Amino acid sequence: MLISVCVTTRNRTQNLEKCLYTLWRSDIKPALVVVSDDSSSSEIQNQNREVVKKYPNTTYIVGPMIGVCANRNNAVNSISPSETDFIAFVDDDVYVNLDFISCATQKYEQMNEQERSKTILSGVSRDNTGKETVPTRLSFRGYFRPSKKPEAVAIHAALFPRSFFELEQWDEDIYFGYEDAELCLRAMKNGFTILHCSDLKVLHSGAGESSLNIPHIGNLTEYEINIEAARLYVGFKRYKDLFPNFLKLSCFATIYFVHMFFYLLRKRSLKALPIIVGIAKIRSLYTRSSTGIP
Repeated sequence: MLISVCVTTRNRTQNLEKCLYTLWRSDIKPALVVVSDDSSSSEIQNQNREVVKKYPNTTYIVGPMIGVCANRNNAVNSISPSETDFIAFVDDDVYVNLDFISCATQKYEQMNEQERSKTILSGVSRDNTGKETVPTRLSFRGYFRPSKKPEAVAIHAALFPRSFFELEQWDEDIYFGYEDAELCLRAMKNGFTILHCSDLKVLHSGAGESSLNIPHIGNLTEYEINIEAARLYVGFKRYKDLFPNFLKLSCFATIYFVHMFFYLLRKRSLKALPIIVGIAKIRSLYTRSSTGIP
């Protein structure tokens, strides 16, 4: 059983080095590691190339520099289905436990071939304060809620069958936020299930840190604006395309915009509303429908 890892990085050479170090000291080594680099300068890219050269079966590729989803697609598409059975996605500030791959291997070996081909494993991602992120579900309004039957993974502690990415790709219309939940909605639509595996553990050392956590419009940060835009986009896609229900779509849209109006009013950031709608790219959902593009 072959498990490979896609590492997405941007402007954090020291983090990348530690990330790769922890991967390659695992008790069972990954089959392949691909580093897709969205760094903003050739100098940092060259530094990252030198880091990658230190490790076996690790490939460096330049990223598309248009968001995390495109970067993950760039990485996973560089690994063919014949080269691996399962794929994990980690950012450069994620450090896997020594037994991460062996725990995943043991879990998959307990399944028959059909179950393995349709099962996504999701574990526990812990930050530096000890706070844990586990598999969840999306509420009607698009908020993450605890669930005994998960519908969204803890992305940095998850493994996907490589064959899934022959059916679907990360949605590049999402710049940041909710991209893992949206992908999981499509996985479920394709008959995949998400299995919580508490033994799969990683440390997300940079959780809560983001270059987007800076004031942008009024009292809203760029991070908050992108998160709300992603929630809007995923809500529309969920009820319009993935699980079509006109009544749910209408209710979601009404509740979203009424709540968002008063939320932005309290934050003195009403000017952010058209920005949020623009980033959400809702129009692209209707353009695809009219042109037949999936």
